[in-house]
Amino acid sequence: MSKRGRKRRDRRRSNANHGKRPNS
Repeated sequence: MSKRGRKRRDRRRSNANHGKRPNS
């Protein structure tokens, strides 16, 4: 259970990420 949600390339401009994986 690593603390990396999605890959680093996926950090686009989605400030409000609803849907995929809401990062807490």
